[in-house]
Amino acid sequence: MALLFFGSLLMVLGLLAGCLLLITPLGIIEITPGIGLWLLFPAFSIGGYILLLVTPSFAKLRVLALFLSSLLLLLAAAAAAELMLYASTLMQPTGSTLILWYVLIIAGGLGVVATGAFDIKKLFSKLRRPKAAAPASPPPQAAPPIKPKR
Repeated sequence: MALLFFGSLLMVLGLLAGCLLLITPLGIIEITPGIGLWLLFPAFSIGGYILLLVTPSFAKLRVLALFLSSLLLLLAAAAAAELMLYASTLMQPTGSTLILWYVLIIAGGLGVVATGAFDIKKLFSKLRRPKAAAPASPPPQAAPPIKPKR
């Protein structure tokens, strides 16, 4: 239970660090992200996901892990959208856009790997019936021996 709690907490903190990095160029909040925030974003995201993976009842937690991993993909999509707005000059960044490329690459990479680890069909199916085995065909019979002509 502790692994579940701390894994989820680390994933949420990693997502929060990514969000702070994402809104920095917008100038909504006057922050200057230090190297710690740059390092904590991937460290918390990876560490939290690993803690969720090693949780003994991981089979029951797959939906939670998939949800948190999907939030990473959403964060990457937001970074891509923000970069597109800056590239089209619809918005002007208050600082460098390097931070957005960082969030896009880290969140996109982690999100793809983490969500790709799931087989969605197996995840959401309640019961999976085994395929019926094909009836065994009888073994082929040997040809009758050829009798020599006299």
